[in-house]
Amino acid sequence: MKKHILRFSNNTGDAQLTVYSVFPGAEITFHSIHMDELSWEDEASDGRAAALPKEQSHLLEIHHCREGRIEQAFDDTFFYLMPGDLSVAKRQSMVKAYRFPLRHYHGITVGIDLMHLSEDFRKMLSEIGVDPAQIACKLCGDRSCFIVRAETNIEHILSELYTAPEALREGYIKLKILELLLILSHTEITRDHSSACALPQSQVLLAHQAAAYLAENRKRHVTVQELSRQMGISPTQLKAIFRGVYGQPVFTYMRTQRMQEAAQLLIHTDRPIGEIAEMSGYTNASKFASAFQAIMGETPREFRQAHTQQRK
Repeated sequence: MKKHILRFSNNTGDAQLTVYSVFPGAEITFHSIHMDELSWEDEASDGRAAALPKEQSHLLEIHHCREGRIEQAFDDTFFYLMPGDLSVAKRQSMVKAYRFPLRHYHGITVGIDLMHLSEDFRKMLSEIGVDPAQIACKLCGDRSCFIVRAETNIEHILSELYTAPEALREGYIKLKILELLLILSHTEITRDHSSACALPQSQVLLAHQAAAYLAENRKRHVTVQELSRQMGISPTQLKAIFRGVYGQPVFTYMRTQRMQEAAQLLIHTDRPIGEIAEMSGYTNASKFASAFQAIMGETPREFRQAHTQQRK
């Protein structure tokens, strides 16, 4: 099974994608994202760009969010996955860019090219009663995507993908993709949550403008009332739209962004953790460490060690 790693960086952070070609026409990508947007046309740090198919195709795209948040756009409608969520989409071509509202995302994407699956893979799927094209047709129909909120059976299947030792990963990936497709082939359409988490482009743009205003004024306290006046909508509308895009209240988002900025300093500088704590508005390093761990899942020291090793 072929494997390659792509690394990207911009002024908002960095990303690492580990891509496995599982079967001809099927691949899985493990995402470790700490940036706000990733374009497949950007040049990776190894000097190559992630290749996009030149011809139109028919793709079954399955996303699972483990941490953070990912934005998916279909024409003028936007959908968001939060931890534990899974989406199934059918597309005519690969998406050229993805946005990550929290600048933090860990998850997987299973991509299946329905036009170029090998006969061996089709036969293997047929033997367990699975047809990827029928999954796409059944779950998506005329809609852009199908979303399942966190469910125990899907979480159990995918959790083992993230934790499998490298020596066993090839076998795990093949088995778990087959198991996932089998589960999806028997998923009831009534579980679809797509309409409940869809937002129109106009609301998404307002939320992005609000976040940009917060970033420009990060060194002072911005109230919801001030922010809503700037956006020209009521505080109630602002809070609902902002939470729909970012999955967090305004002040939680501001705290999260401070920790994301601290994370970039931990990765890209040799500044002492105490100094980074002060730059993040904390006079007490232990309180900073607790706040950082609550958001990032690791202490500042653990985070620095893990990501320094990852970049080597």
